[in-house]
Amino acid sequence: MNKLLIILITVTIMAGCTERQHPLLKQAWGVVEEQPNKAYSILSKVNTDALTDDERAEYGLLKTITAYKIHGINIVDNDSLISASIAYYNAHGDEWHRGRAYYYRGMLRMHRYGNILDAIIDFKMAETVAEHADDKDLKNRVYDILHHVNIISHNRLQTLRYAQKWLDNSIALGDSVMMLKNLLICANAYADMDQTDSASVYIDRALKLEKHADTSLLPSIYNNGGFLAMARIRKGQGQYDKAIRLLKVEIEIAEQDERTRMKCLELLSELYELTGQKELNMETKALIQAYDDSMKYVNRAMQMVDWQQKFDEVRQTKEFNHRLSWMQGLVITLIVVAIIAIGTGMIIHRRKVRRLSSRLDEDAQRISDHRTKIDELEGRMEHISSTLLVGTQMFNHLQQRMPIAEATAKEQQALVDYFAQLRPKRWQEWERKYSGLSTAQYIFLIMQDDLHYDDAAIAAALDVKRTSVRSMRSRIKSREK
Repeated sequence: MNKLLIILITVTIMAGCTERQHPLLKQAWGVVEEQPNKAYSILSKVNTDALTDDERAEYGLLKTITAYKIHGINIVDNDSLISASIAYYNAHGDEWHRGRAYYYRGMLRMHRYGNILDAIIDFKMAETVAEHADDKDLKNRVYDILHHVNIISHNRLQTLRYAQKWLDNSIALGDSVMMLKNLLICANAYADMDQTDSASVYIDRALKLEKHADTSLLPSIYNNGGFLAMARIRKGQGQYDKAIRLLKVEIEIAEQDERTRMKCLELLSELYELTGQKELNMETKALIQAYDDSMKYVNRAMQMVDWQQKFDEVRQTKEFNHRLSWMQGLVITLIVVAIIAIGTGMIIHRRKVRRLSSRLDEDAQRISDHRTKIDELEGRMEHISSTLLVGTQMFNHLQQRMPIAEATAKEQQALVDYFAQLRPKRWQEWERKYSGLSTAQYIFLIMQDDLHYDDAAIAAALDVKRTSVRSMRSRIKSREK
């Protein structure tokens, strides 16, 4: 019986492998990575009306890839073409194409529409597919973008997690240049978490590997925060002047990376203080303060951690259900083979089918429940993001000394909630000092204690008389514990 099962599976695989691929699509796949312009020209010759459903899905994926590689993602008008490809691959398998389709739709949603939450869902789906299939090329791309997404979200734990995944994958690929780059990325991730011993271990590994790397490639490797990592090591070795020179190079390279510039400036300030360069130290601290004042969405990292943890929990549940379904399918296949071989056992087969159908219904209900939970989480995250956006806008109005007298109660509460996240120490100080303050009174404290408004400015912002300002100050004073 086992031999018969093996023969049937082999015949099925051989039959699938002998299906003919559309010649133009096959040509396009051959050049899409190195010559995307040529692939685009080939695709323009395809008669889309004559394509099968499988070929149409493949065509949609290729069109998106070539457009992205040639012009950047801005050339793609919408995600309907790649979404249709994903829908087909979800229904008919083909994990290689399915993983890449999710990856490129995620790139489209993030860069074209700024929809980072939906983009992360696509990247996490691509990650799941890549890890199941051990698709090292796709894993390399997915770990790269998820590492980047968590950096801009200030999510340090997830940044480190994907830096290590990226490093493990580069080791599996045997790519020494990528290994060197990822060792430096891991070192920076540990340094950002103040785990200097771990950062030093990764730097030492990188220095050993650097001896065997092509020197012409080193500048491009260090462009990803490598100079910052080396500067930290030079500081630890007491070579302050060398560390300062490395940081200046990193600051020039990371002109568009505000977070890396901030880290460089903080370390540069420490080095100027150590070397007694007081004037340069003061100038650097002023730059740090300017960057710090412009930061927004300070609690985004907490949201991203929670969301990704929830996603991973759902993913593990789905993997369990997938394995269970696969085992059920195997049982059914064995029953069918037994029926063909011996022509008996129909009653047993029907009973098992009924039991399995019941289990499948239960599994479908569990999956539906999990999807409902995901929808609830997404709605909650959207509400939080909306509230923080309104609070940010209201706070910006106050910073620019614009009146807020006509703001609604919801907008005023959003301002207070945003300030609690932006200045947690000051907020805790107020909670210890006062009791039972209203939203309006908290806004008064924001203008008075944080933005340092005088009475005239506060009266203008709230569109009230100065006597009302003094009256409100007295009422707040009476709330002191």
